[in-house]
Amino acid sequence: MVTKRGFILLVLLLVLPLASANVIINQQPQGVYNLGDIIPVSVTFKPTQDVSGVFNMDLICAGNQINFYKNGMSVAAGDERRIEASLVLLKEIIGNSLGTCKIKAYLGSDFVITNDFVISDIIIIQSNLSKIEFVPSENMLVKGNAVKENQDAVNGYVELSIIDGNNTVLSQSGTINNGIFSVNITLPKDIKSGNYLLRLSAHEEDLSGTITNNGFLDKSIFVKQVPASLEIVFEQAEILPGETLRVKAILHDQTGVSILSETFLTIKNSNGKILEQIELATEEFLEFSIVYNELPSEWKVVAVSNKLTSESTFNILEKEAADMEIVNKTVLITNTGNIPYNKTVLIKVGNSSLNLDVYLKVGESQRWLLTAPDGDYDVEVVSDSGTTSATVALTGNAIDVRKAAAGVGSLTKFPIVWIFIILVLGFVAFIVFKRGYQKSFIGYISSGIQKRREGRDIADYNPRSKAEMALSIKGDKQETSMVTLKVKNMAAVKNAKEGGASEILKKIIDTAEDHKAATYENQDNIFFIFAPTRTKTFANEATALKVARQIKEVLEDHNKLFKQKVDFGISMNQGEIIAKQDSDSFKFMGLGNFMTQSKKIASLAESDILMGERIADRLKAMVKAEKHRHDGIDTYLIKSIKDTEKHEKFLRGFMKRQGEEK
Repeated sequence: MVTKRGFILLVLLLVLPLASANVIINQQPQGVYNLGDIIPVSVTFKPTQDVSGVFNMDLICAGNQINFYKNGMSVAAGDERRIEASLVLLKEIIGNSLGTCKIKAYLGSDFVITNDFVISDIIIIQSNLSKIEFVPSENMLVKGNAVKENQDAVNGYVELSIIDGNNTVLSQSGTINNGIFSVNITLPKDIKSGNYLLRLSAHEEDLSGTITNNGFLDKSIFVKQVPASLEIVFEQAEILPGETLRVKAILHDQTGVSILSETFLTIKNSNGKILEQIELATEEFLEFSIVYNELPSEWKVVAVSNKLTSESTFNILEKEAADMEIVNKTVLITNTGNIPYNKTVLIKVGNSSLNLDVYLKVGESQRWLLTAPDGDYDVEVVSDSGTTSATVALTGNAIDVRKAAAGVGSLTKFPIVWIFIILVLGFVAFIVFKRGYQKSFIGYISSGIQKRREGRDIADYNPRSKAEMALSIKGDKQETSMVTLKVKNMAAVKNAKEGGASEILKKIIDTAEDHKAATYENQDNIFFIFAPTRTKTFANEATALKVARQIKEVLEDHNKLFKQKVDFGISMNQGEIIAKQDSDSFKFMGLGNFMTQSKKIASLAESDILMGERIADRLKAMVKAEKHRHDGIDTYLIKSIKDTEKHEKFLRGFMKRQGEEK
């Protein structure tokens, strides 16, 4: 006897095979389709009994079921019917059906379901863009290929966009033919420096213009900051003689933003003569004092930086001025302006006032003699330059003022001057007769000359091997060692009554030039340049080290002996210059930031020797150094140096090896 459970199993075994066996899929769909594709569907229907009804095909994607085929059909048992259908993947047919899908074919209770396949609207883009840094106005040619996810070539459109945040800076469109595209775009000349998004967008359209497949590719690019203009800025474009000109150069990028760099500033007078030429950082003021009697004129400032040149002018104004002094019984008036002084000066003697018409050429002085009945008077000189007053003992018949006579005759009014002259002549006569005229007098004069020479300051001493910096020069590019001495309290040292700077400087410069260095002076800095064109060797690092140590010893000895100390710093650096050695001159031009960095390192040194990274690496076998970092610069403080006398043989070998390596 068949149980209830056994009956149910029997029914299922009879029904299910019948339902699945009546409908057969002749060909399964491929793995991936894109919108616009056509999916062919071939089904064979072979019922085991007479069947009639409506035969359907549905697309099933993510739970959504869309019927795309419906047809009435009647098939006798044992007959076979083949149905050929197509599913066109258009949005008006399948809607938003994307992703993993399948097709169900059925008639009544008989059905069959295909394997899973994917419907996609994705385009995959590949580009040849390997460069990521660009400059304004640069042309970008972007090539690439685009395929759909089904690996078929795209025929459509591409758009290249440069995007900054939420803003599209510019875009350019092109076409895609058989999967190949090429787009040409030029960056604006005033595009700001920074990071941008480069986006490639591709799409296809159907006959109605509706976008079917699409895709994009993003790449990060960087637009560089490039020098575009050079500006000269004066603190005052009109300046009086005796004042200090303050001028700087500002380097602007493509959008007007300032760039920190190096610049050469040159000041030329109205005749085109170069009065000052210096390398300094942009944004840094150059200060230049205008002498008190400089004539009214238009001067020029030239700035050069990053292959850009700029010129600007400033005016030295007219200044009509005079200095008034009351000396004994005279009024001394000196023209301290830059044009003739032509004014009326009021002189008050007691209760009386006198108008004095004064005309003085530039730099000219004139004394005016005051007379009045014997007595002490309050004298006041009033002009547009100010008021000068004093109490003076005057003699004479009446209150008056007149020009004082010039020359020896006027000295009779001042017997104290004659007394001084007689004393000086008496002293000279004593020396002559005591030691013999020729020997003593000439020796005295020579001694005086020598003392005056020893008392010169830095401006009076001319190096034997003076170097000249040039803005543009044709010469040899050479790797050069440089020692830079910065005297941080130069003004105080120059004005010291004892231990003057000239004697120290002479000793230092002679030491460096004895080792074939060329000397270049710039404000508080003295550069000793060991260039191969002068030293006849490429290995100058050891010589530079030796000279730097000797300079330090000279200054340390001076600071031990004299009250006025020299506040100094010494740098050693290695870099490249363009050099030209003539028979009587050495001209050079520093490359990159070589000169500026040398000055910077010397200013960081505190009575010590600091080395730059390149020369420190060359001398690591000879010195023990301690690395520091100041203001973004790696410096190396020399802690100890091997005894150069003891290791002279090593030094010679080192220099020889360096020369051979070069």
